[in-house]
Amino acid sequence: MLDFVVENFSGCVFLAVILVALIPTIESKIAIPLGLSETIWGDATLSPWVTFICAFIGSMLPCFLVIYIIRKLKNKTSVFVQDKFISKLQTKYKNRLEKIGSKSKTFYKLTALAMFVAVPLPLTGVYSGSLIAGLTNLKMWQCFLAIMVGEVISCLVILLLCTVFENSAFYVLLVSLILVILFVLFDLIFMFIRKHIQKRATKIAENNVNAK
Repeated sequence: MLDFVVENFSGCVFLAVILVALIPTIESKIAIPLGLSETIWGDATLSPWVTFICAFIGSMLPCFLVIYIIRKLKNKTSVFVQDKFISKLQTKYKNRLEKIGSKSKTFYKLTALAMFVAVPLPLTGVYSGSLIAGLTNLKMWQCFLAIMVGEVISCLVILLLCTVFENSAFYVLLVSLILVILFVLFDLIFMFIRKHIQKRATKIAENNVNAK
């Protein structure tokens, strides 16, 4: 992946940062250390604030669209789509939705959403925050602002980690890539286990019905 990025974007690093920030799960958590890594780009390495701006723009671009699509799917589509897609999202983000729903005031709900996005981990970020926002009844512009605030905090945290020590951006990039890969692998494993358990439970139920 890194070889492909370097070969095709060595003359426009800012574009590589924006495009990488657009990728779900990866987002600014990988885009910022990528743009700041002198080991990869050499003299073409971006300055910290240019990297920050490019990563922020790239990660925020799909936010409003994701919220809009999720709400359209939730409110104006068939029961099949709602059962197969929306219900899976609600199950996946059940704890976070319950936490946001338990808040009494809109401000606290938006703060909880912003703090979720602000944590720079594979499970969090603009995409996850937008999916959660789409499942709530909060106003879209309020959700967008909350996610934007959270993403600013997340980008600043990553930027700080990448500039604390010399060449720390490259090590942050490696650690972030490892975390993302592990997250994807574990997510796939758990998904396979859940499906296996569901199939087994279905077979047991069918056998019990046939036995009667």
